[in-house]
Amino acid sequence: MTDLINYEIACLQTRSRQVSVDDDKQRDLDIRSNIDRMCQLVDYITSFGNSEVKLVVTPEYAINASFRRLELEQWMRISTTIPGPYTDILGAKAKERKIYLAVNMMEIHPDFPGRFFNCSLLFGPDGKILIKHWKNNNNCWVFPYTTPADIYTQFVAKFGVENLFPVAKTEIGNIGLLTCGELGFPENARCTMMNGAEILCHLTSEPHNMSHGDVRNWKSLRAARAYENKCYLAAANIGIYEGTLRGMHDSHGDSAIHYFDGSITNTIEGPGEATIKGAVNMNDLRRARSKPFHPTVIRAELYAKEYARWPSWPNDGFADNPIQSIEQTRAKFHELVQERRRLGIDRAPLDF
Repeated sequence: MTDLINYEIACLQTRSRQVSVDDDKQRDLDIRSNIDRMCQLVDYITSFGNSEVKLVVTPEYAINASFRRLELEQWMRISTTIPGPYTDILGAKAKERKIYLAVNMMEIHPDFPGRFFNCSLLFGPDGKILIKHWKNNNNCWVFPYTTPADIYTQFVAKFGVENLFPVAKTEIGNIGLLTCGELGFPENARCTMMNGAEILCHLTSEPHNMSHGDVRNWKSLRAARAYENKCYLAAANIGIYEGTLRGMHDSHGDSAIHYFDGSITNTIEGPGEATIKGAVNMNDLRRARSKPFHPTVIRAELYAKEYARWPSWPNDGFADNPIQSIEQTRAKFHELVQERRRLGIDRAPLDF
């Protein structure tokens, strides 16, 4: 394998059509429409003879999602197997354009009945799936997908511990995947970097919520994750919501490509369907990593003992019975809040 040092990463800020829940034929048409548009944008960003794009990143929920509250059986109905008929289309496009392609899909798996997963995956230029990353966080508040921690023992037995934070080692660098709210938990990016990642693909779906400063926080977290791990970071957000309860431009957009010092090399200002690309130099990154940088001197054993003492989300907490609703995961969240107060770690607000 001959390393490719200089090339471009692209982010697609796509429109995402909400897929039908009850009509099987319409659901298939909706999913294929999302994939067709994604493939058109792949063609665009890799065309015209001046493209050096070797890696394309797309948003979370861009293929087979529904942006409203659903019952578990409805979520499973709109989910798909990976690999399956839809990944065949995406793999063919990656092979045709000779690129690495990161996408996100809601998945059902035959070995885990009664569950669905939020899965990001990476295709290689041969059209094959190189890695799958199952989202680790944020099933407390949004959708009742199962995470690897919820079925930890079964997950590791089936896929191996290396697939908790998988990394694809390729001629364009070592590529890892982060999904949306995982960005807010530094452990996801850090553990992926510790497995070798040099490039973090952030597949995300971030709405507006300016009253709480969320947009500013998302942008800051992207920069922080790139800087603290000495990784390139490419974040692709939804551009337009189509046929949903949300407004068409409810996404804040702002897809961006970050240099490994956290600075932005290219960005899309605001929502809307658009594409960007940015240059990378893997030698610059590798040279920087040979100098003093945070992860080299991380006190892993010191921090691990503190984590072990902290009341946290349990492994295998939903191993016996699949998660049925977000009420279950929210109940676990509130249990942890109360446990921290009981131990004297946190203090309750006066008006709570």
